Amino acid sequence: MQLDDGAGGVPYRRRLVWLAVVVLTLLPAALGRAAEAPPAPAMDNAMSSAGWLQQVFIKLEQEATGDISMLPATPGAIEREWRTFDRTGSSFGALINVGWVAFAAGLALAVERLVGRGLSRRARQAMRTSREGTTVGGLLLLLLCDILGFAAFAAVLVYSRHWLTAVGATTPLIILAANVLLRWRIACLVVRMLLRPREPAARLLDLPDDEARRLGWFFSAAILAIIVLIGFGRYGLMDEDSGAPHVVALLVAMAVCALYALIVFRARAVAEALIRGCSSGVTGALRAAVARAWLLLGLAGVAGLFVFFVFGLSLGLLAYYRAVDSTLGVLLVLLVLERLAEKGWDQSSDQAFARPGGRVDRLVTRIARRILRAGVLLVAATMLAWIWIDAVEAPGEAASLALYSSLTAFATLFAAYVAWELLRLAIDRHLQDVAGGPRLPGSDDDGEATPGSRLQTILPMLRVALGVLIAVVATLMVLSHLGINTAPLIAGAGVFGLAISFGAQSLVRDIISGLFYIWDDAFRVGEYIDTGRLKGTVETLGIRSIKLRHHNGPLNTIPYGQLGAVSNLSRDFATIKFNLRLAPGSDIELVRKTVKRIGLDMQEEPEIASEVILPLKMQGIAEVADTAVVLRFKFTARPVKPSWVQREYVKRMYRVFAEKGIAFASGTLILQTLPPPDASPRAAPLAFAEPLAGPMPASSRVA
Repeated sequence: MQLDDGAGGVPYRRRLVWLAVVVLTLLPAALGRAAEAPPAPAMDNAMSSAGWLQQVFIKLEQEATGDISMLPATPGAIEREWRTFDRTGSSFGALINVGWVAFAAGLALAVERLVGRGLSRRARQAMRTSREGTTVGGLLLLLLCDILGFAAFAAVLVYSRHWLTAVGATTPLIILAANVLLRWRIACLVVRMLLRPREPAARLLDLPDDEARRLGWFFSAAILAIIVLIGFGRYGLMDEDSGAPHVVALLVAMAVCALYALIVFRARAVAEALIRGCSSGVTGALRAAVARAWLLLGLAGVAGLFVFFVFGLSLGLLAYYRAVDSTLGVLLVLLVLERLAEKGWDQSSDQAFARPGGRVDRLVTRIARRILRAGVLLVAATMLAWIWIDAVEAPGEAASLALYSSLTAFATLFAAYVAWELLRLAIDRHLQDVAGGPRLPGSDDDGEATPGSRLQTILPMLRVALGVLIAVVATLMVLSHLGINTAPLIAGAGVFGLAISFGAQSLVRDIISGLFYIWDDAFRVGEYIDTGRLKGTVETLGIRSIKLRHHNGPLNTIPYGQLGAVSNLSRDFATIKFNLRLAPGSDIELVRKTVKRIGLDMQEEPEIASEVILPLKMQGIAEVADTAVVLRFKFTARPVKPSWVQREYVKRMYRVFAEKGIAFASGTLILQTLPPPDASPRAAPLAFAEPLAGPMPASSRVA
């Protein structure tokens, strides 16, 4: 949409364009006059930043002017660099020497292929025929075979320097070729580990065989071209007499960034799969969002790398550019290793869980996976520290001290993490049989779980306490290795703890009360307790509170300091007493003998006998009501599921009482009418018996 003013009708956007042109035209002149002006006696931070930025742009302008002036001399400089690959300075001789280097590289590639395939033949056959699928061991074995093949490649290449020197190749060419080829084969190791063009079972990504093969060839060629260009560019920058080192470096950077952009576009499916991974939660959502925007982010990153290289080349900051480039490479290797772990460990853990004792095996597998991941992160962090310390270009002693401090800090964190994981494994192995979480509505009440032991009740709190202790000690050690004085921190923590103890007395009371409750073994996880005000099953024992799940569903959180007297209904045994209403006139002795026989007969059933301590018996008459005789019965059982035992007893009594002719009370009330006063005494019994013999009128029956 265009907005026109009333005078000339010029579009609003066009005015903005003209304004921008005027500003860009006047800005260099203003900056130039500002540069010629004498410095002010006092400048604030904003003015200092503006002056530094002005100097940067001036230097960039000078470098650009010099590079443009050197453009005509660039082909000659490149030709002179090319001739240095021959001892006599001949271009054709340099081409022949490069051919000899290519022949040596081909010979080394053939040896690498033979060694790698020969060593991995059995591993590949076992992976194809294995019923357990791909495992981490199989993937790592293939990687080891590839590394041995790379070692053979490096050995052949290093040995080739003798006959390459004999045929006339120069030492700079041999060093440059060895550097380029070794870096290329290391990068191809990562690509082969990811794609596995000839081994679909070991492929880390879901790709067709043809696509994996095409991507393998593309990555190999593109990476070789990039490394050759970078190597030649660095070789040109090392020789200041070449005539145009900056121009050559800029041309190389443009070609390399173009190849980077091609890789970003061609391998977008691979990059999206690596970034997305198998994470869940917030991390998984963030990684999925980055994966969806990979193409845009990748191209923007390539453009940023090119700009960074230009600034680094002009300002002498190429070390930081190389550090950023190396950091991206380390992150790529981490993503590939993470994908390897996801593919191998998941299937390995599923197979371990399916075996007898699979829960313990799964715990061990999970801990091993976490420790291995921590080890990989330790190596990556060490490499990043070495890369960036080298990029800062600190003095030798300071760089060594910084690297030593970083390695010590990383090793301390790794040792603390390993100790924590082993501690978790030792504790979780004892907590596998403890029922976790509330019983959901609709679950079978007869299958309630056994309460946890005292050890299983204390272990979760002990795990938290030891985890906090390990974290605090590891943090203090890391800060000490980094040169930070930890004595003030410890003193401040003591003062802070003292302030908390005075300011939060109720919190301290709750914690101490909880410790004494646990020390006295008053209750455990899974037991049913009554605190007077609230009752329920103990679900969680926290640091300052307990969580009780009521049998109707609500979850009550009670601080330990407010518990008071606690009645534990799940210890040792439970004596259940219940009443039954029988019809008036029932034979009490027959009922007693029948109930005793029921209790003895049901003791022969293994499921009942394992729960009952004292069998069912009749205590006697509890009450004589108007329409029933109330009898009381009792039994003693284990406190795991006494309600189920009671239901089984009542069900058996209902059936046996019917067989013995013992009737339950009906609750029917019979009203009798007196005979009239003038009736004869002989007619009175007849008048009384008639209502009993025939159906009772509705008006005389009360339920």
